[in-house]
Amino acid sequence: MTPLAASLLLGGCGVTAPERLECTSMGDTPRTLPVADGRTTYTLELANTEFLRSSLSPEQFDESPIPDGYVLHAELMWVPKAGKTAIDPQATNVSLRLVVISGGELGLYGGGGFAWPQGEPGAAQYGIDLVGSNLTLLSATSGFVDLLSPSQITGRLTADLDPEMTRQVRRAASQAVTNALKRVQWVGPSASARWP
Repeated sequence: MTPLAASLLLGGCGVTAPERLECTSMGDTPRTLPVADGRTTYTLELANTEFLRSSLSPEQFDESPIPDGYVLHAELMWVPKAGKTAIDPQATNVSLRLVVISGGELGLYGGGGFAWPQGEPGAAQYGIDLVGSNLTLLSATSGFVDLLSPSQITGRLTADLDPEMTRQVRRAASQAVTNALKRVQWVGPSASARWP
């Protein structure tokens, strides 16, 4: 068992505290991928705000094999307005991608949910609270073992304003996904992505 696979711990029932960001499967035996570690950056794009948390540096994506790790990409598509926006299971204002690399294999998860902004966009630090957010495996290399589908991701994602680092990690992760799956799966927020 790889270190990353070993970190998928048996989880219990209960509500995740907003400060702790976790991705937890919804099966009979819940497993949790802790996504609280790693560098988190964000950038303001023309039509959205893009958050990226990665346990890997851009340079590590050039290694062969790529070390075990993950990249979480969240796009805040619109900002809820207090007193005017209903928070319910049908409300979706954040698009999510999660790339998991374990034992030289890669899985790409995707989904969406609701996020409540924390702070002011453009500030040195800005974040979102993720609630009611779901993920499922979209595509994977042949040896990837899916321990998360379907899953929920909840908690607080706080990021430093760093557009260049956000783009560097996004490009590196996107290229790694394309190389592993032999087709374009994720190319960033400003271009269309083809899902299987």
